[in-house]
Amino acid sequence: MQTFTLTYRVRLEDEEQINEKVENICLEQSVELPLQVLSESLADKIVGQETAREQIDERTYRVKIGWPTENIGREIANFINIMYGNISLQPGIRITDAGWEALNGKLFEGPAMGIEVLREKLGITGRALSSTALKPVGKSPEELAELCYKFASGGIDIIKDDHGLANQSYAPFEDRVKACVNAVGKAAEKTGCRSWYFPNITALASDVIERYELAAELGADGVLLCPHIAGLATMHQLARMETALPVMAHPAFSGSLTTVEEKGLTPDFLYGQLWRALGADFVIYPNVGGRFSFTLDECRAVNNAARNDEVAFRRAFPVPAGGLKIDNIAHWIETYGSDTVFLIGSSLYKHPEGIESASNELRSIITKK
Repeated sequence: MQTFTLTYRVRLEDEEQINEKVENICLEQSVELPLQVLSESLADKIVGQETAREQIDERTYRVKIGWPTENIGREIANFINIMYGNISLQPGIRITDAGWEALNGKLFEGPAMGIEVLREKLGITGRALSSTALKPVGKSPEELAELCYKFASGGIDIIKDDHGLANQSYAPFEDRVKACVNAVGKAAEKTGCRSWYFPNITALASDVIERYELAAELGADGVLLCPHIAGLATMHQLARMETALPVMAHPAFSGSLTTVEEKGLTPDFLYGQLWRALGADFVIYPNVGGRFSFTLDECRAVNNAARNDEVAFRRAFPVPAGGLKIDNIAHWIETYGSDTVFLIGSSLYKHPEGIESASNELRSIITKK
């Protein structure tokens, strides 16, 4: 029987026993019935089986469970259900790792492009990349395009929509994309170097596909998606589209999965591993020191997971965001390395000499590192 492995950090509540808790996970995420009502043959075929256990402290264990791959039914949505469906409602269960080798190419295919292909398309090697967001919500397509032009003229590598930009009356999706694509093209004529523009396509799944195809038709260079709003399986579908656009994943609506220490998913598992497996070329996460910050160790773990060469998927660009400023970007490049995209917002908008000058200053720092 073929299986895939998930690793859990299991913490015991008052009066809980580890054997019972692990058995309950195995049953809850498969048959949802007590073991005694199952035939032995069915239990062996369907129920997850503990394969390893390590005690971390008096009440905490690291547990590996092997799940029959047949339970998935070759559906991303059902993998997510098996991974963290009913047990998401129970305390003390946190997912930390997965055995992707058993799923690579059979269920997950990872990013359509990944770091190496993206660098080739951008024509950028040997340095980190810069990114920023068009904001605030409420501006017209013309106003957003003017911002886009200034950022592109100053040399920002990737300019994305703010994740709050959707299809509002003041900046309809099609009008916004047309205007911003024209803006980066106009800036490229001036500078000789073209920035990339990524519109936000987060919406209902059917609308996501429609907007993805429209973005490609209008000349956008990639797309921004909030996978926990539009659907995790939707992101995987985008990464398999015939017309390939890189996908930048945004963490909106995912915070409760990663910020509660005793349950959920570790940040490196969700953003660095699962999102990468689902096809994200870029994974945005809150950097240490920002208003939503993780610890430095958690940030480094996300980076390592996204770029881990031992995983068969193409490597994804980690995109730390929040707390990044022009005057500390050199530090973060040294800390995180060149295979990183640094998403900077307020520091550019607040620059006393304006957005284009701020972008030029940032480009100068990044190209020297």
